[in-house]
Amino acid sequence: MTILVLVTAQERLAFPGWTFPKAWVGFPAGSAIEEFTVASADGNSIQAWWLPPPAGISTSDADALIYFHGNGGNLSTCGKAMVQWNRELRTGVLGFDYPGFGHSTGKPNEQSCFAAGQAAFDWLIREKKIAASHIILVGQSIGGAVATELASRRPCRLLLTSGAFTSFPDAAQHRYFWTPARYLVRLQFNNLEKIGKLQTPVFITHGTNDRVVPFSQGVRLAEAATGAKRFYPVAGQGHSQPKASDFYEAVRQFLIETRTTNLTGEAPTMEPGR
Repeated sequence: MTILVLVTAQERLAFPGWTFPKAWVGFPAGSAIEEFTVASADGNSIQAWWLPPPAGISTSDADALIYFHGNGGNLSTCGKAMVQWNRELRTGVLGFDYPGFGHSTGKPNEQSCFAAGQAAFDWLIREKKIAASHIILVGQSIGGAVATELASRRPCRLLLTSGAFTSFPDAAQHRYFWTPARYLVRLQFNNLEKIGKLQTPVFITHGTNDRVVPFSQGVRLAEAATGAKRFYPVAGQGHSQPKASDFYEAVRQFLIETRTTNLTGEAPTMEPGR
């Protein structure tokens, strides 16, 4: 049965937030979110939220962040994460739903998710007048794959992945280890290949206790990155983004370090284990 599902309905396994949708919980309390839709290149209507930067910060002069959530929730369930990024980095944050998630139309697959990410990126440049070189991409789990694909297409300020896999076949093989899963899936999401070709600074964090995507895959991604990079392992962390203050401080510090060395080819850095 597992093999049959992997062959005929793997998107249902890859995108549980579409297969078993979570309730829509609305805006985080006290947030000043702008809600809108944007059309992707394949014709889907993509639901998005824009959380402006804190008061006193000019949108066009500052960095902005796009948040690519994982495959289990929807845009509303990651609202608190968006608010925290907004506060910690003092930057505007754009979040969106993949096709079939939340209020977005269509069905999720590799290309439709890539198109949704591209639509969000283009909206930020077009509507908020933010240069591509000022856009930070933050991807959680499968969102790391969508963010990595976008970073491979367009220059950006930083790519940050949390709990990302090396490729979908690798992730499927880990999950369904008793089957030849890697040879049965069509989805690729080949982060390992793409990340090795990026010039964009890369920050990779991964929990040592991640049971969904093994820590070793985060290590391989970090080793494959060839530009300015930082690997931030978190002892005992599972398959979720770190929330401790030292994590955000490490991201802020890396942004400072790479502000003048971005795309210069300076030797990459690896942060010691935690």
